[in-house]
Amino acid sequence: MLMSSCKYSFIALRRASSSAVASTSSKSSSSSSSRNVTESTSRSGSHGVPQKINLPKESVTVTKLANGLTVASLENNSPVFRVAAVVQAGAKYEPYESRGVTTLLRVFSNLSTKYVSRLGLTKNLERLGANFQCIQTREQMIYSIEGLRNEFTHGSQFLVPVVCYPMFKPHEIHDERERLELDHELYLKSPESRILFYLINLLFEKSFLELNDLLHAAAFKGGLSRPLSLSSDSIKSLSHKQMYTFHSHYYTPERISLVGTGCNHATLVQLADKFRFSPLDCVYTPGFGNLKLIESEPEPSKYKGGEIRRDTQSNTVHIALAFEGVSSKDEQGVLTSSLLNQIIGTGPNVKWSSGSNQLQRAAESAAQASCLVSSFNLHYEESGLFGVYIICNKNDTKKIVQSVSTEFNKILKNGINKEQFDMAKKKLEVNLQMRHEQSSDVFSTMLNQADISDRSTDIQSIVQQLGDKQFTNDSINQLTKKMSSGKQPTLVSIGNLQNMPYIDDLKA
Repeated sequence: MLMSSCKYSFIALRRASSSAVASTSSKSSSSSSSRNVTESTSRSGSHGVPQKINLPKESVTVTKLANGLTVASLENNSPVFRVAAVVQAGAKYEPYESRGVTTLLRVFSNLSTKYVSRLGLTKNLERLGANFQCIQTREQMIYSIEGLRNEFTHGSQFLVPVVCYPMFKPHEIHDERERLELDHELYLKSPESRILFYLINLLFEKSFLELNDLLHAAAFKGGLSRPLSLSSDSIKSLSHKQMYTFHSHYYTPERISLVGTGCNHATLVQLADKFRFSPLDCVYTPGFGNLKLIESEPEPSKYKGGEIRRDTQSNTVHIALAFEGVSSKDEQGVLTSSLLNQIIGTGPNVKWSSGSNQLQRAAESAAQASCLVSSFNLHYEESGLFGVYIICNKNDTKKIVQSVSTEFNKILKNGINKEQFDMAKKKLEVNLQMRHEQSSDVFSTMLNQADISDRSTDIQSIVQQLGDKQFTNDSINQLTKKMSSGKQPTLVSIGNLQNMPYIDDLKA
């Protein structure tokens, strides 16, 4: 590294000296100097101050390739590129006997591939100053690389072997088995763990990770009830064989989207052409005999509702109360539920404050210790969840839950008025505008649904849709009535539950 820095410093000095010589020689010629000064002023302005360059603003471009792969890009002229391969192969697609296999794919995503070894992948990305990350959700596996813009061609190409040609070498996975145990331990014990940042605006601590799994287990039957964690039994039973069969079945071009920001769309399409899947060499490697391929379809997910209680010794109690929400395919319903989310409150907007939303005030009036209440709004292809998340002291649990539940049910049954609707529209417009100031947030929005990312990132179109006269508070009231009159709610709690009411108590 020292030699590298000295080398570049020497080059910089040489360029500086050559430019100085050039400027000295230009002074000897009056005709050429006047022309050079004029050109320098036109580019850099007076006294060498750089002028502002107005770069063209571009929108998201979406292309569907012949093999079914979707390419979505946004040229935002950022000095940092971000590119991700999004595979529709999340936890909900796991076969029953291979539950937890997507966790293995995430943890072992940086192991050797057919064309680059684990060491080669690590050293090449370090040399380019790029970052690699694999994120696992209930519906997607997201492989992303980010780095400097001028290294896009070299950095992004490593997505191809990682996604298309992993080798699942038995000895590598066996040697890295401790990483699974560490990942599971951090999942349960680490206080700095965070929930998926692009799904919930508020950052929750690690207990919500476990609460999130329990919430989906209680709310759904089918694939969406699959946990994002890995049990101790799964660590012992799962191996490279299940990883290979899952990868060979679900990692196909029609299930993949290539998303990028800070890059040219034509260049990204050229990269997408390299995503070709062929029979791997794994089946000819010792240890891959007697493979059982996946033949059954994934279990359909349906909302059912219910209650799960996890009693621990913690003085802090985490509670989630939810109703059936809106599917991600219903774009109008997603926008309506986002407005309802703004009305109920999405947590504090000021650092270290508790917030001032309607449910927060109801909780604080019944609490003696500090507490926090925020709504959450989750969307999946088959269904969704809309509810409130509560953190409180064990002694205040009963009063706070009853008070928040009463206020929440009152909103669902009575609906909202025109004034609340107008206020929610203004809040949502401001949040959307502020969110899209950051290229990382725009990139996260594009990852959710790449095929409609040109519409989901078009803020002006969304604002215009909110201002449509046909879009009124009656749309939200229809959604709230559907929630309140639908299937039973879902209640999940973790902590010291001595004073925690049951779901039947909240109905009374």
